[in-house]
Amino acid sequence: MKKLLRKRGIWKLFILLGCVAIVYFSFQILSIRVLSTHHRKERESAHHNTEVDLETDSKLPEKKKYLLDQNIHARSGKLPHEPSDSKKLRFTPKVNRASKLRQVSQKVPIGKFRTGVEDPIEDTQLNTEQIKAIKWSLHWTRGVQDIHQSLYLPDREGLFTCLKTKKKLPASQINDDYCDCPDSSDEPGTSACPNGRFYCRFQLPGSPPQSIPSSRVNDGICDCCDTSDEWANVTLDNDLKLPDSKTYAVYQAPCHNHCDLLLKTKGAQDKVQALGARLKHKYLQAAGQLGKERETYGANGVFYLLSQGCANVVMSGYKYNICPFKKITQQHGSEPTVNLGEKPSWIQVHSGIYQLLMSDGAGFPCPNGLKRSTVITFQCGLQDQVTSVQENERCKYEVIYLTPAAC
Repeated sequence: MKKLLRKRGIWKLFILLGCVAIVYFSFQILSIRVLSTHHRKERESAHHNTEVDLETDSKLPEKKKYLLDQNIHARSGKLPHEPSDSKKLRFTPKVNRASKLRQVSQKVPIGKFRTGVEDPIEDTQLNTEQIKAIKWSLHWTRGVQDIHQSLYLPDREGLFTCLKTKKKLPASQINDDYCDCPDSSDEPGTSACPNGRFYCRFQLPGSPPQSIPSSRVNDGICDCCDTSDEWANVTLDNDLKLPDSKTYAVYQAPCHNHCDLLLKTKGAQDKVQALGARLKHKYLQAAGQLGKERETYGANGVFYLLSQGCANVVMSGYKYNICPFKKITQQHGSEPTVNLGEKPSWIQVHSGIYQLLMSDGAGFPCPNGLKRSTVITFQCGLQDQVTSVQENERCKYEVIYLTPAAC
């Protein structure tokens, strides 16, 4: 009896273990099927989400549509610019044309633009007319200050607006050597328009903008230190060339960049300016005794001390006696003294420019009853010194006078 019970217990144990094993393996198989089904549904869902249709997706945000469109191309192996088999909504990112132009202009040399597949403009989403208009703007922005470059950007129709008269014309007509705008604003880099100004590409830091009359563009004389005014490489005829440019302080074409020399000169001038500003105190102190007439001698009477003396110089065989605010005379050998001006009046006395006109000089033999006059230009220097006297026009003279009072 005991043996029978023991055998039945062993069989029950085997049956129980068998049931547990069946349940365990059934659960594993079920789990594998569930996970497989889940992954398949996820793949189908992802594929379904990428197939964005115009009819069912009118409310989907534009940016999300663009990203999904990129996924479609990534999965299909097509490039973004290739046509798709089904209608998919494409999102074209908004291009800031001004910022793109600034990026491109930093890579494009003056007077040139890149062509071919490496052209950075071709990579934008602009249409053909816009690209053409921007290329023209890049190619023809000579003579324009950096702060005004944006005024020469074409609009969305590829048109340029004249700065003052607001006349519209194709951007390709900018700097085409023909004056189209009544205000001459379409020819900033050529000599086609009258009364125009050409601004050199290189500008001295901390100095007023350097510009020249547009009539001097491509005249064979290098006015801009960076040669930007002689972009056509025009040279003077042999009979017009000076034998020694250095003697006359004139640079003739072909031009060479000498901006480094100009920067060194300006650095030396800045040092003189700083030292001269310390010496200026003596001139201001001398004017302290003046009353209402103080402003006659410049701001705070700073040039009053110069009126208390005269500078005597000999240049080109002529003797000059220069007494600012009083009288200027000229004498050649034993000939009589000639009055070059004795009536003072300021032409300009601010913004670092000090020009005094000494008028009402001798008239004979000046043409048309004209009387001699002299313009004294005061410039910053470490001592009172006349460095130049020239007769630029008949009976009109110019004196360069260095003094700490102008610092």
